[in-house]
Amino acid sequence: MVARRWLGLVVGGAAVLGVAAGAGVVLRGRSLGPSAPDAASRPTFVVGPSVSPQPLASPSPPVAESDYVVQPGDSLRSIARDKYGDPEQWPRVYDANRDVIGSDPDTLRAGSRLRIP
Repeated sequence: MVARRWLGLVVGGAAVLGVAAGAGVVLRGRSLGPSAPDAASRPTFVVGPSVSPQPLASPSPPVAESDYVVQPGDSLRSIARDKYGDPEQWPRVYDANRDVIGSDPDTLRAGSRLRIP
């Protein structure tokens, strides 16, 4: 007797669910899949104005050369260390001043005026 009641409840519940599902299909006119969102419930994508690339800044003008008067005890390495922060940059000073220094970069004369590029 109890088994018949359970069977009746299961069958009756299934019938109720079937009717409800059928009514949903009829009312929506489509399958039981997700409904298509209407315009009011669609996600909104905000598209900003198009961004044009910024023009590249014109290259900065070359650093003006400065003059340096050689002091007693100076070397091209010490001048490069003072002016560039790197003693290994001494060839830059030498190349810009070959006419003043001559062919031997180790012979600087005190009082000579060098261009520092």
